[in-house]
Amino acid sequence: MIRPVRFIRSKQKIQALQPNGKTIVYMLGYGGYAWQAKRQLKVLSSAGYDLFVLDFRDVLKRHDPQDLVTLMDEASAALTVEKLINTDTILVGVSLGGLVGYNLVRRHPELDKLLVITGGDMTHIPSAAALQNKWKLTRSELAAKWSDVNIYTRVGALNGKHIVMLLPRRDKVIDPEEVAKEIANHTATNEFTVIRTRGGHFRTIITETIISPRKSLAYIQELENGMNSNTMHVD
Repeated sequence: MIRPVRFIRSKQKIQALQPNGKTIVYMLGYGGYAWQAKRQLKVLSSAGYDLFVLDFRDVLKRHDPQDLVTLMDEASAALTVEKLINTDTILVGVSLGGLVGYNLVRRHPELDKLLVITGGDMTHIPSAAALQNKWKLTRSELAAKWSDVNIYTRVGALNGKHIVMLLPRRDKVIDPEEVAKEIANHTATNEFTVIRTRGGHFRTIITETIISPRKSLAYIQELENGMNSNTMHVD
């Protein structure tokens, strides 16, 4: 019997010493491990948040588009089992984890607070050669297969959500302007704060999670206390 592949690599619960009644679901990026976020996790736990930390296996390794879809299903199921589908849950996603967060707020009306530490269109990650020789798909064909789980979202599907996104001004991994355009499609029905960071994709992750992890508390407080709709500024 063939065992199904699981794309959540690990699940970790961290109880705050002085809990504030809120839980942060913290989701790592592509190739990231939970231990790499230990500084930021310590800051969040010390502020009173219980933590449920997820990191993921390589969803591109098998060159099967269904794997990314399966990952989203697994993440949704994990939160359901932990009884975290409620308004006291705050989602924090790094890169791929941010994309998972977008999927969770689309799927569950109760989840309405999301902090995204950079992210974009997953179809840009496989190279042209890999798409041709391993995936056996064009980029547009891959985009079609990921249409329900990629960053592009039907207008109105994020109605009433509160989202802070840290978006690089320039980057070689993602197309920041493409992401900004996608967010702009939802400005009539949502509250977004878009913070354009000075570094690229990886520098943004390192700065926000390792060098200056306390900055995340201000973003989360903004999510909790109400936001100025559709604002944008540079960190």
